[in-house]
Parts: sequence; C-alpha cells; structure tokens
Amino acid sequence: MPGPFEIDRSPPSAELLEVAKQELRETPEVRAAAIEELRKLLSASDLSFPDDEEFLLIYLRPTKFYPESALKLVSLGLIREMRNVAEFNKTYKDLLHNLMPADVKPVFVDHGLINIFTNRDQKGRRLMVVHMGEKWNTKEVTEDQIFRALYTIQKLAVLEPATQINGAVVIYDFKGMGMGHVKAMSTSGAKRLLTFIQEACPLRMKAVHFVNEPMIFNMVWSLFKPFVKEKLNKRMFFHGEKMAKLHEHISKECLPANYGGSLPALDYGGKEWYPVAEQYNDFITKWNTCGFK
Repeated sequence: MPGPFEIDRSPPSAELLEVAKQELRETPEVRAAAIEELRKLLSASDLSFPDDEEFLLIYLRPTKFYPESALKLVSLGLIREMRNVAEFNKTYKDLLHNLMPADVKPVFVDHGLINIFTNRDQKGRRLMVVHMGEKWNTKEVTEDQIFRALYTIQKLAVLEPATQINGAVVIYDFKGMGMGHVKAMSTSGAKRLLTFIQEACPLRMKAVHFVNEPMIFNMVWSLFKPFVKEKLNKRMFFHGEKMAKLHEHISKECLPANYGGSLPALDYGGKEWYPVAEQYNDFITKWNTCGFK
C-alpha cells in the first residue's frame, strides 16, 4: 500500500476493474483494441503524444474506450480530445511550456493554497481543496500561478489508475474572501480554467463544490458562469456554510473536521505533498512533449 503522501500507481483491484467495466466499458479485449486503434490514429495525425499503454489509458478511460465516436474523430481524422489538449497547450504556451513542479513550489509550500486529502471519498474519488479566500495573499500569488499549480496537479492525478477510473472531486473554499481576491481574478482567467477543465483535462471531474462563499462571491461567479457548459453545470454545487449540504455528496466519514466531517482537522498540506511532485519530474517532462508534430 502506498503511504499517505504518495501517488497510488497500484494496478486496479478486481473491484475497481468491475467499476471500469460497468462505467467505462473497459475489458481486456476492449482496452487492447482501443489502444491499437488510438496508436494508428495518432500516427496518421499531426499530433505528437507518447503512445505507450500507460499514457494512452489516461485518455481512453475518460472517453470510455470508444475508438470512433467517444474518441471523437473530427475532420482530417484527428482525435478531438487529444487535439484539444494540444491546442490548449499551444494557446497558453507562455504559461505552460516546460512547466515543472519547481515552477509552482511557492503555491504549495509557502502558501498552502491547494491540498489533496490523503483519503478518498466513499466512491473512491480523489478529493482536493483549493483555498481562494483568507489563505490567498494576492500580492504574492497571482491567478496565473494558481492555475499553473492546478495544471501540474492534474498531471500527477492521471497517473493513478484508481483516479482514472473513479475520478476526482474538488472543493473550492472561499472562507475569508474579500474584494482584493475578487479583483485578482479575471474573465480571461476564468475562461482559461474552465476551458481546461471541460475540454483539455483527461480526468473524470465528478463534482465541484463551493463552500464558505461570502455575499461578494456573486461577483466571482459572474466571471465564470458564461463559460460553464451544461455537463459541468450539473456537477457544480453551492453550499455556503451549510456543511450538511456538502455531506449529501461527500460522506462525513471522508471529510475532516474543517468541513464538518468526522476525520481530524487537516494538519498537512501542500508542503507535505510537494516532494511527491518532484519524484515524477520524468513523467511531467514526458507530458510536456504533448502537442503538435
């Protein structure tokens, strides 16, 4: 078993493989055929992606292994999902080109704005909290830096077979948010984040929960709302300070006392997780090659 601050790269258990079969259509036969088909499609396209089985599964699981429809072929025979990633990396190359964990270390270590729970929820999903209020010193950490950190985390999350299959849940905590935080956000930043989540992130985003939103949160939501598509909108939930509402989605037994749960209050954070990211510099370097030929 991996330790609490480790990427869990364990092969899927029999139980997890059954979930993959029921929800993603995954069987050994489907998996092998889809990998072969995807390699052929990539070879014939103008996309440049690693084509080893571990890497291709990162893309095949979210698309439920459909080689012709849910793999989304578009004109010129290109695979839409992977092309979206290449286009996104090209559009935001000034922010993302050769991005490594060391480039976002302050967000994790010095400010602790992002934390990954050491436990999963009742459905086996990864849980992450992003602090967008009192912990965010906008004079020292920009909106761009927070996005770069989130982008780095998804590179690591997709390494976990359990997360590929069960997905992830994000909690945005706005406790202590003030006008300074609102002013530090932009329409362009909102569009970039939502384009990433909805079009260029090969991760099953199962839910996004907003907690401790103050009255001025409406100003923040007005930035994001125009870019939220129907699928994600159905997976967004607003709870304010009513943690009982959050517990309708995430069991109390899976949440720390910070969020009304029965687990101890969080006593760890990005500082403990950061060394894990550096252990996977080789994989992140490999990820950074994704793009166009």
